[in-house]
Amino acid sequence: MKIHTFTKLLICFILAFSFLFPLTSNSGHAAATKIAYVDVSGSLNVRSGPGTSYKKVGSLKDNAKVTVYAKTNNEWAEIRFKKKKAYVATQYLRFYSSISSAEVKRITDRVIAMQRKTWERNYTKKQIFSIMSPGFTTSFIEKFFKQQMRYVGNDKNGNSLYHQIETEVWGYNVDAFDWDLSYSPKKPSAKFYTKSGTQYLIVSQYFYNDMDGNHWSYLYLSRSSSKSNWKVYKNSRKYD
Repeated sequence: MKIHTFTKLLICFILAFSFLFPLTSNSGHAAATKIAYVDVSGSLNVRSGPGTSYKKVGSLKDNAKVTVYAKTNNEWAEIRFKKKKAYVATQYLRFYSSISSAEVKRITDRVIAMQRKTWERNYTKKQIFSIMSPGFTTSFIEKFFKQQMRYVGNDKNGNSLYHQIETEVWGYNVDAFDWDLSYSPKKPSAKFYTKSGTQYLIVSQYFYNDMDGNHWSYLYLSRSSSKSNWKVYKNSRKYD
């Protein structure tokens, strides 16, 4: 009799626990809410369900801030739109994370050292690509080579040699960041985010420069995963 009573109590407890703490559905990933920003050239469709077959209930402009409550297995994000549950495709969202200054310095010092090595002596085009490819995209190296390198002769095997052009045009040469604040009012700042599985890092700093003019310097890097090398895909300057 006591065993029967205990069994009934145990069943009641399990049912009550299941009601209060329901299991997570396999259709989504349980996680804490995350802040994301829309990243599109026009506007992003908001739908009633996780897929393009669901009804469009509105749209969000580029850089709109959204709170993501969950992600589905088919790469849709659950948000709130006009106080109702809705969905947007995660491939059009940027998810920001924090990154330490020490890590940013390590990353930027690494790629800058690679590029500076091409200044040391004459190299073949193949050697220049070999030096820079671990830290720069092929597209960036092509632009750098075309604008910054000049033909200076041939080596003993007849291979064409190139050297850095001595010019005041900075072009695709990456600015060295001033971590010691020798000629900059503030240390470099960084934005680190993930979009469609790819990680992006944008590093910027304001420089005082009497010769070139005061300006902001920007460096853009990306990598396909946390185990991949960061690679520069763009650099730019913005003058006052």
